[in-house]
Amino acid sequence: MATEDEKKKNLARINAMIIYGLEKGLWDLFGESAMATTNLIGRGMLELLEKNMGLEVAGETPQDMLTEVGRLFVDEFGIASKFDMTITDDEIDFVVENCVLIQVEKDLVAAGIKPFVCPFLNIATAAMRQRLSAKTAIRDIVVNVDERNCALMFQMV
Repeated sequence: MATEDEKKKNLARINAMIIYGLEKGLWDLFGESAMATTNLIGRGMLELLEKNMGLEVAGETPQDMLTEVGRLFVDEFGIASKFDMTITDDEIDFVVENCVLIQVEKDLVAAGIKPFVCPFLNIATAAMRQRLSAKTAIRDIVVNVDERNCALMFQMV
């Protein structure tokens, strides 16, 4: 019988497998058009964060709101070790270090799929759309497996 630590590791592996399978399935069905699903995915994740974790988007500055999203992922969920953000005019850039999903991202890239179901990016864009009543466009997702980080960029349009 598995220990509690082994069960937690196995659960993380199952969750990663589910994310990979869903992302690959969407990509296989829609190709690069699957990127359009990020709006709906982010909105669903944001709803759960607001409902279950008390995240508030209304009344917050974009900087404070995105900082809180990063803090939740690092401090409360432990899915990354660091989250840095830069806002320049209408562009928002993130660097996420040691994300637990880095192996999923590596596998997707190896399969020729541009990763697009990133909780950091999807929730951040959904929060900005909701808070500012504006549209967002993902500009780039760069996965660096060797350095265990992702650079995520989006723009308000």
